[in-house]
Amino acid sequence: MIETDLQYGEKVRIEPGTVLYSIGDSLTDHPIYYVIAGLIRIGIPTSDGSMLPVYQHPDSVFGVVEALLDCSRLTTAYCMENSIVYRWDKEGFDVASSVSWELALETITGLTRTLRIMNAEFGDRIQMS
Repeated sequence: MIETDLQYGEKVRIEPGTVLYSIGDSLTDHPIYYVIAGLIRIGIPTSDGSMLPVYQHPDSVFGVVEALLDCSRLTTAYCMENSIVYRWDKEGFDVASSVSWELALETITGLTRTLRIMNAEFGDRIQMS
């Protein structure tokens, strides 16, 4: 996606080591993110107490699930390197994704990518039960 296509939100620079949100946090005013540059690690909790890392690289969208469900954070987001993200409130994201098929595609691609990773990680455990 071309950065100039991003609209209805705001661009933010994030330093390495910054925790964007943690499991159980309430949603902020701008809960949905798009990575313009840098790397963000999403930690998905597992049943054994560890965290499954999923890395969000440029053109990744994250934070969507909790915003759509209007629930507290289910994962942790951690900035791995100097990053630039674009962030939206729910309404701004709804408008932005309705006028940009590229953003809608990146969102769907990111969600299915995460589901594939989780299926690969947990699929064998479910079949063995």
